[in-house]
Amino acid sequence: MASKYSCVVDVSAPNTSHSIAVRMLGANQRVLELGAAAGDVTRVLVERGCDVTAVEYDPDNRADLEAVAQQVIIGDLNDPDLLDSLTGQFDAVLAGDVLEHLIDPDAVLRRVARLLAPGGQVVISLPNIAHIDVRLSLLQGRFDYRPTGLLDRTHLRFFTRKTVDELVDGAGLTIIEMRKVRVPAFYTEFQVDRNSVPQSLVEEILKDPDAETYQFVFTAVRKNGDLSTQQLAQRYTELLENYDRLIEQHALAQHKLALLEASGILRYTAKPRRVYHRLRDAVSGK
Repeated sequence: MASKYSCVVDVSAPNTSHSIAVRMLGANQRVLELGAAAGDVTRVLVERGCDVTAVEYDPDNRADLEAVAQQVIIGDLNDPDLLDSLTGQFDAVLAGDVLEHLIDPDAVLRRVARLLAPGGQVVISLPNIAHIDVRLSLLQGRFDYRPTGLLDRTHLRFFTRKTVDELVDGAGLTIIEMRKVRVPAFYTEFQVDRNSVPQSLVEEILKDPDAETYQFVFTAVRKNGDLSTQQLAQRYTELLENYDRLIEQHALAQHKLALLEASGILRYTAKPRRVYHRLRDAVSGK
């Protein structure tokens, strides 16, 4: 049965939470998948050699999941007995856009952390409530729930980068890789009118490096008690985020340059630019 969260999972796609999470998980893993829905991600994981135990709330998805998963558990993750009853250990736990739907995601994450095998990892994606479009909507007095998206009407908890870090730390985990799904300002489901807000306000909000982050997708592992190792992991994550930001800025600059070249402006300004360069060289004595 089709789920409202059904999707096509293209592992090569660079900017979707599902593809990023699948790449983080790797292949040939024992995976506990929380909130598996109709099994779109489950199917891809199995194709990559993973043994998947799928946990899903909606019983209507059982048949689809049983067709692909090694084991299917229908139940409510808000029930602490559900995870406590699981036996064995997992190389990875996947919580893709599910923790925000739970009453106490902190407690759930602490429970799944105990199910990790040595060297195991948790891969999580969470929506960013501090996206610029949400902020601008709030300034206009709107906080409208929707069937899906950042304000999915079944969301019970909301996360920013700060509260993501607090959630992970509280579960005894540390983030070792952070990726972000980016959606530019004015391009989300909120359809904020660009002309309805001052440009100076937009520029101020965009000073936040996560203002256009739509989802956080990250890998976390259990803390080993070694402070220096945790600090190295944090520094690596920061450098990786900076690298991703530079790549994004470079791509944007290339796009703007391509638009400029296509407009013909450079052709019409070629002669004035040559005159400018000659005058500059003359003034500098070159």
